[in-house]
Amino acid sequence: MNNWRVCVVIPTYNNASTLASVVNGVAQYTPNIIVVNDGCTDGTDKLLAESFPHIDVVTHNRNRGKGAALLSAFKKAQQMGYTHAITIDADGQHAPADLPLFLKAIQQAPNAIVVGNRFDADKFSADNNRNMNGQSKFANRFSNFWFAVQTGRRLPDTQTGFRAYPLRLLRWLPMVTNRYESELALMVFAAWHNVPTISIPINVHYPPREERVSHFRPTADFARISVLNTFLTFLTFVYAIPRKILRVLATAVVVALLFVLMFFGQIAMLVYFLSHRVSEAERLRFHGLIQRIARLLLRLLPGVRIRFDNPHGEDFNNPSIIISNHQRGSFFSYSSVIPTSFPVYIIAITPRMVIVTKRWVWYNPLYAVAIRLAEFLPVTRNIEDNQERIAELVNRGYSVMLFPEGTRSASLKVQRFHQGAFYLAQRFGLDIVPVLLYGTGHVLNKRARTLSSGDIVVTILRRTSLAQFGEEVTPRELAKHFRHMYEKELEAN
Repeated sequence: MNNWRVCVVIPTYNNASTLASVVNGVAQYTPNIIVVNDGCTDGTDKLLAESFPHIDVVTHNRNRGKGAALLSAFKKAQQMGYTHAITIDADGQHAPADLPLFLKAIQQAPNAIVVGNRFDADKFSADNNRNMNGQSKFANRFSNFWFAVQTGRRLPDTQTGFRAYPLRLLRWLPMVTNRYESELALMVFAAWHNVPTISIPINVHYPPREERVSHFRPTADFARISVLNTFLTFLTFVYAIPRKILRVLATAVVVALLFVLMFFGQIAMLVYFLSHRVSEAERLRFHGLIQRIARLLLRLLPGVRIRFDNPHGEDFNNPSIIISNHQRGSFFSYSSVIPTSFPVYIIAITPRMVIVTKRWVWYNPLYAVAIRLAEFLPVTRNIEDNQERIAELVNRGYSVMLFPEGTRSASLKVQRFHQGAFYLAQRFGLDIVPVLLYGTGHVLNKRARTLSSGDIVVTILRRTSLAQFGEEVTPRELAKHFRHMYEKELEAN
């Protein structure tokens, strides 16, 4: 819970005999607990008032079903500023001791729905599961099969109530039913919107039937699951698959448009630059043109909303070293024509900037002419190889942009920062302007071929003078400092 605001949600309906032990177990790991009293008639309200007066409670006047209880809890959690909610059943079958597993999974994959797996070979035991209802086992296998059909994903346990949800990504997902099968529907819609789903092994304990309060009705609930799966399968063919096809086509249109613009644009650029001696003002106008094209392309991305934040009013009039994190997603990863490292969102920030790019980007036939005319620089094994050129650009008023990580992060975590950017800042006496990228890892997963709906935020952080670190600070120490700063900034988003 150090990096994300996480709460634990406990929906309950007539589980007074086990609720206290569950709440006490959860409280050993976090005080952030929301209990939903879903119309209980067994004295749960009195229990909560007397034994847990400091816990946040959402009360339904009547039993509305688990789906409605979760929806109420999620709304409450978002109002309280939580980023994630872990749901755990109130009947005592789930072990609060497994909460650290979910917290670790949230840290590693904050944009994923984390689902507990009761049937993991290392966790499953005959003692713990001997009292598991046979109909429940069949319903789970049945649900697993149809989930795979509807989403193309496989999960070993789609029926467990021990899960973690990224609340930000649930705001636009529908809750099509109020009962316990609502969680299954929520995962299906999440998969259709490219929200990752991961499974982690959990412990489970089923008390004897005479000691357990169960609301599972084999005949009625299996019928409800069957109806839901029929509905979702129908939507798979009339909504999910056509939607995916349309998004692929929309993506192809954007790529084709980019190809046409770059191909013919480069011819025009080359003719223009070779026809006369280009002035400094003309070069700056050319940089401005590239910036406007980048912003146009970003607006054309289907389902993607991008926001540029500049809270400190940075105008880039004074040259600097610009650095940025490099999350695994990039706007053009879906195309082999457009490389993943071409930072369109960075180009869109300011025209007074050149970017140090990878050499294979430098030699890309689609836009090699454009980036060379824009005076971008290739990465070299020896950072000093570009010093003379960088000195000239800085003297002309341009900032130099680098990705200290060197490559896209394989996760949302910030990787080790290389020293090159900070060596250049010291060498030329330049400030550092950090740029924070948030959301690119979700909008386009590294292995995805289409964009996911979502928000991209590009934030220009406060300009930092190296004078505050003293003359003895090394590039390595600066790299560590700024890496830690990025980690804290990402944690706060």
